[in-house]
Amino acid sequence: MRRLPFVLLLVGALALPATAEELSYYLPDAGNPSAYDPDVPRPSAVLGYEVGEWHVRPDQLNAYMRAVAASSPRVTVSVQGRTHEQRPQLLLTITSPENHARLDQIREGRRGLVDPRQPLAELEELAVVIWLGYSIHGNEPSGANASMLIAYHLAASRSDVVAEQLEQAVILIDPSLNPDGIGRFAHWANTNRGMVLNPDPGHREHREPWPGGRTNHYWFDLNRDWLLLQHPESRNRMATWKAWQPNLVGDFHEMGSNSTFFFQPGVPSRRNPLIPDRNVELTEAVAAHHAAVFDGAGRLYYSREGFDDFYLGKGSTYPDAHGAVGFLFEQASAEGHRIETANGELAFVFGIKNQLLASLSMVEGGVAKRLELLEHQRDFFRGALAAAETEPAAYVFHLDGDRGRAHRMLDLLVRHEIEVYGTTEAIAVSGRVYTPGTSWLVPLAQPQSTLVRSFFEIVTEFNDSVFYDVSAWTLPLAFGAEYDLLEGGAYRPELLGTAVTDAAIEPGTFGVPPGNTPTYAYAFSWDGYFSARTLNRLQRAGARARAATGSFIAETPDGPRAFGPGSIVVPVGREGEPGANAEVDLEAILAEAAAADGVDVDRLISGQAAAGIDLGSPSLRPLVPPRPLLVTGRGVPAYRVGEAWHVLDERFGVEASLVDLGALGSVDLDRYTHVVLALGGGRFGGASPREEVRDRLRTWVRSGGAVVAIGAASRWASAELLGREGEADEAADDGEDAGAERRRYADFRDQRAEQLMAGTIVGAELDLTHPLAYGYRRPDLAVIRTGEWVLPASPDPFENVALYQDPPRLSGWISPENQRRLAGKPAVIASRMGRGVVIQLLDNPNFRAYFYGSNRLFLNSIFLSGLIDSTSAPDTW
Repeated sequence: MRRLPFVLLLVGALALPATAEELSYYLPDAGNPSAYDPDVPRPSAVLGYEVGEWHVRPDQLNAYMRAVAASSPRVTVSVQGRTHEQRPQLLLTITSPENHARLDQIREGRRGLVDPRQPLAELEELAVVIWLGYSIHGNEPSGANASMLIAYHLAASRSDVVAEQLEQAVILIDPSLNPDGIGRFAHWANTNRGMVLNPDPGHREHREPWPGGRTNHYWFDLNRDWLLLQHPESRNRMATWKAWQPNLVGDFHEMGSNSTFFFQPGVPSRRNPLIPDRNVELTEAVAAHHAAVFDGAGRLYYSREGFDDFYLGKGSTYPDAHGAVGFLFEQASAEGHRIETANGELAFVFGIKNQLLASLSMVEGGVAKRLELLEHQRDFFRGALAAAETEPAAYVFHLDGDRGRAHRMLDLLVRHEIEVYGTTEAIAVSGRVYTPGTSWLVPLAQPQSTLVRSFFEIVTEFNDSVFYDVSAWTLPLAFGAEYDLLEGGAYRPELLGTAVTDAAIEPGTFGVPPGNTPTYAYAFSWDGYFSARTLNRLQRAGARARAATGSFIAETPDGPRAFGPGSIVVPVGREGEPGANAEVDLEAILAEAAAADGVDVDRLISGQAAAGIDLGSPSLRPLVPPRPLLVTGRGVPAYRVGEAWHVLDERFGVEASLVDLGALGSVDLDRYTHVVLALGGGRFGGASPREEVRDRLRTWVRSGGAVVAIGAASRWASAELLGREGEADEAADDGEDAGAERRRYADFRDQRAEQLMAGTIVGAELDLTHPLAYGYRRPDLAVIRTGEWVLPASPDPFENVALYQDPPRLSGWISPENQRRLAGKPAVIASRMGRGVVIQLLDNPNFRAYFYGSNRLFLNSIFLSGLIDSTSAPDTW
């Protein structure tokens, strides 16, 4: 008689009349007193209720996991770090007690798998490492709730099968990849749960309020941050992930309620070309275990549709670039505790059970394919390194001497264990010169060669035109770096200087005291990424600052210094005099800023410039401290406004007020200097200001306010604030006798996707003389397109700050039609209205927090909008 896989024996619970409140619904042997170690607490013993009866809160989840670790020699628990809201990120390590005793040895023995230059133990002696990560989207909670069950089962089961699995595997469980989001959603679902579960889709429980629990504290999708590492949750996790370099990774999600269950492989034609065929073969081999389990349970599931493996910054695809096999699991959502669907009523406990079954089959499949998974990881890294060594090459880049952007880009690369070096000499290539001290090299011949290619390659050829996520994420373009590929004789290993291991920001300089001559003023350039943070430090302390709209050369104790437009001047003055800062401790503030912001601060000894504008010139304009209002609430895309909030609040320390769209008609707008409006979807977005709110905004702008409209909001601003026509209808007139057009219904989805520009990096040309472009050293700027809209140009040509290049595409998918539509059209417009200004940023400058190059457009809109003067042009111009 054929021996049934252990997981299929667990499926038998489905045929039993167990209620959802019983542990045996999930684990059929739980009713057998001898099947599980009684010293390991069941979830109900810690929670006070059965799994799935209520939504588990992060504190409850952590308490249970700690209790399991305290009671079982198979389990240890550690804290990877803390979230934005200071919740701990736990990690459970589950393996046999014998493996626990030599855990460091096991981990170190695996280094040779991912670095061919390190010694490698015999594969037969190595444990397979399986990572199970749950509910990175907080309102997809069946995974986090299932994590308690898999932890209990592995810790307490007395079966020989589990004991054997733990001898051959180290299982890492991250029970909640997004604790802040889980907490937000659990609070909502539990607060609106009745004693009688209500499956009505219209019931309040199933209609969570904006922004929802999907995202982290700043409303970011953390499942897009695996590559970008812009949030503590991701950075903390990556340190653990790199320490272990798992072989098999499970990423547990939910999808629409009318769906069933998905597991990979994804759409075959939408696989990233950097993912090898062997990865697909192993994915299918492990997927066979999932299929057997779900077949045995009689549950519906599917693969190879809808979801893809192109963007390498997701939890299920990032492993594929590291010689591992990643699995995406998508369970239909109960959106609470129970909901009506097209397939009948769906209970939360049903989804939890499915996630548990997938978790168990991941362990089973990982152990069954242990040697094959280990061999694949070894061969993946050896093959990538060998291929790179046959034709030595390296990427060289610089960031215009900007310490802030350099710090953030180097830090990202180092966290991914990408090898980066300084340069030993100046490198001239493609008409550019990369100088030592401000330029870096990334050789391709390194273990992380695949990841280097993913970050640096320009991608313009694709096997498919449909993408689940972005089609390009080229890192140097996002950071505004200049870079080149050195090949052939252009690259020599001797060019590699000191390896970058500490990516801390390089401190700026603070000019020496002027001796007997008092300091007249302090000044710093606007070129640095964190110059705006220095300005904000000063303004929050009450200092009065001025911005230059022209160039000048000023005398300092170290000699003359040149300052360009946008440079900040802070006069010292005397107490009681207009514009004085005598009561502010400028020395302490600027000393801290120079060290933390990487800004060079100079002391000026005279108000008279050696050349250019003097310090009392009207061309040095007083700056008003910004008090921005960010429009939030239902109908506003949480991602986009969250990105704006994050850059202002977390990165630059600006106090930003969050005001719901529905309250915009009642708040006192005169309290604010800026209204940041980000809409999305539909003609003008999912929602837009009502007519009376629009009229209030018009009046407020004319009185001196600034509207910063991002994405679809820029189109709303064109029509509703500025009264401009939309894009002209370019459809051809086929004549009144033309026949009706017909297209194949089955082709709609693909043809629609071809017209989208969902994550394409395009180029724009800036007017460097405009205040919105102050601080940029080059006119070319990369921005990311996430919509197909175009803006009508301003009739005043001086207001069209940035135009798309011709052709616009830099990296990613774009149809020929959209290339033509974009070329030469405005990307940024700044229009005066009365004493105020309307700034339109068609492309999100804060995209996923890693577009440091275009960030400056947004920061200038906030800090320097008061410098934008009226430029009404005569009709003859």
